[in-house]
Amino acid sequence: MATPRPTELPRSPVATVRYRVCHETVYDYAHPVTSARQLAHLQPRTTDWQSVFASTVRIDPTPGEQSEGLDYFGNRVLRFAIDGAHERLAVTASSELEVRPHTPTPRCSSPPWHSATRPPLDLMAPGALDIIQFQNGSPMAPALIEAGRYAARSFVGERPWLEAMLDLTCRIKSEFTYDPSATTVSTPVSDVLSRRRGVCQDFAHLMLSALRALRLPARYVSGYIRNDRPAGTSEALTGADASHAWVSAYCPGHGWVDFDPTNGKLADTEFITAAWGRDFSDVTPLRGVVLGEEGQSLEVRVTVRAL
Repeated sequence: MATPRPTELPRSPVATVRYRVCHETVYDYAHPVTSARQLAHLQPRTTDWQSVFASTVRIDPTPGEQSEGLDYFGNRVLRFAIDGAHERLAVTASSELEVRPHTPTPRCSSPPWHSATRPPLDLMAPGALDIIQFQNGSPMAPALIEAGRYAARSFVGERPWLEAMLDLTCRIKSEFTYDPSATTVSTPVSDVLSRRRGVCQDFAHLMLSALRALRLPARYVSGYIRNDRPAGTSEALTGADASHAWVSAYCPGHGWVDFDPTNGKLADTEFITAAWGRDFSDVTPLRGVVLGEEGQSLEVRVTVRAL
């Protein structure tokens, strides 16, 4: 039996939005670097709800080697190498794209939450292995027992999947404090759970850990949030002006639905998808190896504008 084809959920009544995104990364080295090898996830991916019209990456100094392709998860990836002394590396990614409404309305019907814990009957069906691999823990988002206990308050009885997912999303928003000084890129989920503080990456990893502990398939999504203020709103979403992270979870018969625990909401046209994977380590915007003496500073600037 094949995996059921996703059915059409009632979508939120929002308009399609066209965006221009600029992501600038600058490394200043304390001493000249003689060689660098880098891998970048900086170009948004094309999805059923997102069309990319143009995407370029400008690198200074100019690489001696450069190639583009897709990684294991289907994300766009850029690899480049710089051989020659340099004291600064600047990488600027510019994209223009369109995001269409794709999330369900919060009150739409969905099956009982525990139906999502069952593996697909046909492992050869399209998307079946994708579901199974995201049920399991990963290096930065392990399926911790204590995280599962935290989520269990939301997933009870025959509660509908969407209702339970939104409850967990909103609980993380209300019970955890957004604090950029509380964690680092390598802070484990157990520390985030005990301290109740962190940033979008931490909250996404926490939610992934909690869902996977209950055997619910979920993946890490890296991207951007609209950071201008639409008419009628008073403030930008938390996590704007930087890369953002949220969670996509699988519902049988409906497919993948995105949730943002940092802002306690469904992720729709305000969110631009760059890449997804098991956790942050799969979709790091820019990572690599440099040959040189210790010491560097990093500056990242992100601008997202609706056209």
